[in-house]
Amino acid sequence: MVTFTGYIVEIEPTRIRVAPNLDAEPFDGIVFHWEEPLREDETPLAVGQQVRVEHDEKMTRSLPPQATAHRIDVL
Repeated sequence: MVTFTGYIVEIEPTRIRVAPNLDAEPFDGIVFHWEEPLREDETPLAVGQQVRVEHDEKMTRSLPPQATAHRIDVL
């Protein structure tokens, strides 16, 4: 497992795009997918939040790269 710290710049029900800064271009950052919905006791995710994502080291070669998130911590 590895981690990536950045800001949520795009959010959908089963994926988020996290980039190093809020002024990110569409291909900047990493798209993270998760298989299970967030638990009710977890902080809701929103665009602009700084997060640390624990994810698989293996990423796709697409632009932006994609990986599976195992843990998302709002900072």
